[in-house]
Amino acid sequence: DRPLSVAGRVLVETESGVESRLVDFDRDLLLMPNVAIHMNRAANDGYKWNPATDTIPLLGNKEASDKFWKELEDLAGGKILGHDLYLYVRQKAAVWGMEEEFISSAALDDLECVWGCTEGFLQAKDTANIPVLSVFDNEEVGSGTKQGAASPILHGILSRINESFGGDSTTLLRAIDNSFMISADNAHGVHPNYVEKQDPTNHPVLGGGPVIKINANCKYMSDADSSAVFRTICEGAGVPYQYFVNHSDVAGGSTLGNILTSHFLWC
Repeated sequence: DRPLSVAGRVLVETESGVESRLVDFDRDLLLMPNVAIHMNRAANDGYKWNPATDTIPLLGNKEASDKFWKELEDLAGGKILGHDLYLYVRQKAAVWGMEEEFISSAALDDLECVWGCTEGFLQAKDTANIPVLSVFDNEEVGSGTKQGAASPILHGILSRINESFGGDSTTLLRAIDNSFMISADNAHGVHPNYVEKQDPTNHPVLGGGPVIKINANCKYMSDADSSAVFRTICEGAGVPYQYFVNHSDVAGGSTLGNILTSHFLWC
């Protein structure tokens, strides 16, 4: 029941060949209308959504489809040969709370870390090392696409960087062995209404600083070495830090770092 729009990539036919272009309707265009509550009285009783019927967006009347593709071609500037289009929520992010201490937004995990890492990357001073910021697509569908974390894209880029400095396969492996990777994503702060979901002694609180996440099943990248390095970095910068451990009977998520370790050996 929230306004949606459409954005993505289209492949357009041009005089010089096929060209990739980005498009965004940038207006309230679709909605996934809920059934009225008296027609679905189980809505508040743990209703299980059916993707085939509950997530079909409403665009307009029977002529809407033709109008959609005509406007899309106008946005793209040519005949469309292929497309990767996605729905997105139009609702803006909000800062709220008595002291404006909270932020709510769609896709916070993990656009928040993408933003923070990008800002840090751009503001970093030049050193003898080569900083690398990797932002991957398609984590929620398994990272197995050609641009996902399970693809060879990062290995290929690092190999080309190494070759541009005159290196070979041995220098690449040495550089990776002497590197340090931070796999950054959001942590679950304590929910005041569901404190039982968190470990009683190792739970992060909002505003308490970056979180070092520990998981006995190795779902996260943290071990003794990486935790010590990250803790030292925080202490050197005067940044508070905290620890998170999954509640034993509440499974958590995982990080892309574990996927990357299948391609690299990181310290």
